[in-house]
Amino acid sequence: MEEKFPWYKATEIWSDGSGEKTWMIENAFAEKSYAFCYLVEGRDYALLIDSILGMGNLKTFCGTLTSKPVKLVNTHAHSDHIGGNFFFDHCYLHHKDIEFFYTNLQIKKEMVFQMAKDTALEQYKEKLVMDGNFLDWNLMPIYPIYDGDIFDLGDRKIEVVEVGGHTLGSVILIDHKSRIAFSGDACNGNTLLEFQNSLPIFSYMKSLLHLKEHQAEFDKMYGGHEILDPTIIDEAIETVGRVLAGTDDRIETDGLLGGKVFLAAERVKDGYERKDGKHFNMTYLADRVFVSEEKNRVIK
Repeated sequence: MEEKFPWYKATEIWSDGSGEKTWMIENAFAEKSYAFCYLVEGRDYALLIDSILGMGNLKTFCGTLTSKPVKLVNTHAHSDHIGGNFFFDHCYLHHKDIEFFYTNLQIKKEMVFQMAKDTALEQYKEKLVMDGNFLDWNLMPIYPIYDGDIFDLGDRKIEVVEVGGHTLGSVILIDHKSRIAFSGDACNGNTLLEFQNSLPIFSYMKSLLHLKEHQAEFDKMYGGHEILDPTIIDEAIETVGRVLAGTDDRIETDGLLGGKVFLAAERVKDGYERKDGKHFNMTYLADRVFVSEEKNRVIK
C-alpha cells in the first residue's frame, strides 16, 4: 500500500482525560516547519487557531483528528497564518486586521505549490503535484472579533485578548480550561514591529500592559513559531520600556521586507539568542516609536 503523503503532522499538547484534546499542527513534508497552528477540541465544536501557509488541505487533515465541526480563527492576517484559510468557508479575525487580510489575496496556487516544492524534503519533492491541496487565495467571509469576545466550545471557553503591535489587530487566545494562551506573533523572540501595519512602539506598550493583566490566567504560550513561558511578557515590557527611553541596544539590521530597521537587544554572534540571556526581542523603525495612533478610520 502506497504511503499517504505527509502534508501535516499533529502533536497532542493537552488532554482532559475524557477525550477532548488540543493539537499543534505543522507541515510534515518540509525540511522546516515555518509556522504552527492549533486545533482545540470542545464538546460542541473544535476551534482551529491559525492555518499556516496553505500547503496541503488543512480542513481535511483536521477531520482526521476530530469529528466535531471546525471553526477557524486567525491571530492576525500575515500570510504564514492565513494560508490554509481558503479550504474553509469563513473565518474569524480581529476587526482591525480585516482590511489588511484582503490586501494579501494576490497569491496564486502556483506560488504556494512552488513554495512547497522548494521546502520539501528530498524524498517528497517529486511526489508533489498541483492538485486540490493547493488553492488560490480568494475573497472569503470574515466575521469580526473584538477584545473580550469568547469562543464557547461547549465546555471550553477561549477568550480573545487584543495585543496590537505586530499588526493592528493581533490577538492572543486564552483557553481557560487548559491554561494555554495561543499567542500568534504578538510577543516572542523576534517580534517584528517594522511593518506599515504595525502599531507604533508606544501603542504596543499599552497592548503589553493589557496582556499583563491576563498573565496569571495561563501557564504556557503556544505561539506561531515557538513555545514560550509567560514571563516573556515581563521581558517585553522591560525591553519596550528601554526603546521608549532610548536606552536599548539599537542594533541596525536589515528589515524583513528590505530597508534598515533596529533590533532592540543585541544577539549572540551568528545566533538568534539575546546576548544578555533573555528571550524577548523586537525590530522597529526609528520614526515609529512615538507616532500617534489613529483613533478613527479615514475613509477616502
